[in-house]
Amino acid sequence: MQPMIRFLSIVSLCCFAVFQSNAQTPYLEKDVIIRSGTYAYEELFKLISNQTGVVFSYTGFDDKQRISVKFDRQPLRIVLNTLFNNGNCTWKLKGKYVIVNCKSVTKPKPDNAVASKSTIIVNGYILNAEDSTEIVESSVYLRQPKQSAITNEYGYFNMSFPKTADVLSISVAKEDFKDTTVMIVSKQQNTLVIYLQPKSAPISVLMNDSIRVTLSIDSVKPAEPLIKDTTPVISPFWKRFGERRANLRNISDTLFTNVSFSLFPPISTNRLLSVNTVNKFSFNLLVGSSKGIDVFELGGLVNFDYGNVKYVQIGGLANLVSGTSTGVQVGGLINTVGKEVNGVQVAGLINLDRGKVKYVQVAGIANLVKDTVTAVQIGGIANLNHSYTKGVQVSGIYNHSKNVFGGQIAGIANVGDTVSGAQISGLVNSARVIHGFQLSGLLNRAGKVKGSQLGFLNVTDSITGIPVGFLSFVKTGYHKVELASDENLLTTLSFRTGVDAFHNILLGGVQISGGRSLWTFGYGVGSAIRLGKKWYLDLDLTAQQLYLNNTPFSYNLLTKTFIGIEYRFGKNFSIAAGPTLNWYSSETTDPEMDPIWSKISQKTLENSVAGNYSNRLWIGAKLALRFF
Repeated sequence: MQPMIRFLSIVSLCCFAVFQSNAQTPYLEKDVIIRSGTYAYEELFKLISNQTGVVFSYTGFDDKQRISVKFDRQPLRIVLNTLFNNGNCTWKLKGKYVIVNCKSVTKPKPDNAVASKSTIIVNGYILNAEDSTEIVESSVYLRQPKQSAITNEYGYFNMSFPKTADVLSISVAKEDFKDTTVMIVSKQQNTLVIYLQPKSAPISVLMNDSIRVTLSIDSVKPAEPLIKDTTPVISPFWKRFGERRANLRNISDTLFTNVSFSLFPPISTNRLLSVNTVNKFSFNLLVGSSKGIDVFELGGLVNFDYGNVKYVQIGGLANLVSGTSTGVQVGGLINTVGKEVNGVQVAGLINLDRGKVKYVQVAGIANLVKDTVTAVQIGGIANLNHSYTKGVQVSGIYNHSKNVFGGQIAGIANVGDTVSGAQISGLVNSARVIHGFQLSGLLNRAGKVKGSQLGFLNVTDSITGIPVGFLSFVKTGYHKVELASDENLLTTLSFRTGVDAFHNILLGGVQISGGRSLWTFGYGVGSAIRLGKKWYLDLDLTAQQLYLNNTPFSYNLLTKTFIGIEYRFGKNFSIAAGPTLNWYSSETTDPEMDPIWSKISQKTLENSVAGNYSNRLWIGAKLALRFF
């Protein structure tokens, strides 16, 4: 018993769902099936009422007259248009009532009214030729008057337009289907059922249930539509934006016009077909859209272009171009181009480009380019290039490019993968490989340098030139720890880093003798010039501060120039020796009152006093052992 109850419950739910679905379908979209034959209108009204639920209301109409028809699952809208296509009777739907009016009609009525002498009405359905399903959001349009319509959720469309010729062609397009063109012969109302095929087979068009025409295909849709947008649109105003975007997806044809005026899409002389139209001149009070510009475009706020733009484009706020920009592009805030930029691009804030950029690019804040830049690129804050830069990057803060052939100049930092040219920044330069020169106020960092570096700190794996700075570290360069002593038995331990030709020296030392110890620390630079296979000429210049234990810290500077000979026993050990020229300067003018002077050399070449400072000069010697 329980299985039977479950079965009946499921059947009831399915029947209820079908009933609900049928009840929610608009009356005009409900299907009607009438077998082929000759019927009186009264009989047809009953059959239609039973199938759709509508009620016919009429006066002055002869429902005894007969008509030969056949409807094979046709929407009620098509059925009514067919039944009342001839004569002076029209219909309209109010609620569930179909009101038939046989009085003379002076104004065109929605959907079915007889067109005025200057207007043509076309409506109908766009269906899939393979299975007769409705094609939603397909584009139906006229090329010359720029009129268009988008099919609704039932595949239905309705258009009215001025009569401009005896024969009009209406184009139909839908992404992933083949485009087609329908020739309209009637000068009043045309009800069409158009079948589109996804393949290149012929397309059948059913006109008024009596004429079937085979149509040729105009063109094939591109494999990838420009824009995919499935976001539902609700309000009538924003629905028109959805229709405009649907035209962009569906229509592969390109329309042309000399001059276009626009307030705000789709309020434009090109109407909903603006995104399919290339304009020579375009003037947009607020916002404009097009498939491209051939000469000039001016927009009060924003210019949207889904194709190529040339030669001048000016947007009060932004220019948004999906194709190529050739010429001059000026945006108050933003310029964005999907393909190449050839010319001058100026933006108050940002230039954002996916393709190549040539010649000049200027932005108040940043230039962001995904492809190659062959230009002078100036950014108030930053320039960010995903690929190559052939030219010069100049920014207030930061430049970044994968590869640079030219130069980078930034207020704070430059970053590149391979740089052929110069990197100049206020603080930091960084590159994997640089062929040229790095100059910074703080740090130069590179993997491989074929050139030179000048900065406070220089760090690199290898370098062919000279790193000049307060401290340079070259991974494959010169690194030595030195233990040395001089004529005053002042023993120092120093770290020497850089390259042979130029290296930095950090040192500290002590003199241990009777009484208080004499300490020193200092900095210097040096150079080792190769004389032979293992022999080098050393030139050092160091400055050392001297002070005694338990003595107030004061100015006591020893400057030492060393000229010596170095012999390198191997990679990790060498010995150096040679004479030194020493200059000692202190704040104490009386030598007998200087406790430090009493602990160092007393034989001087020169002894003088200048103001509050005493100066002494003598010749000494140094012996050094070097490791690593």
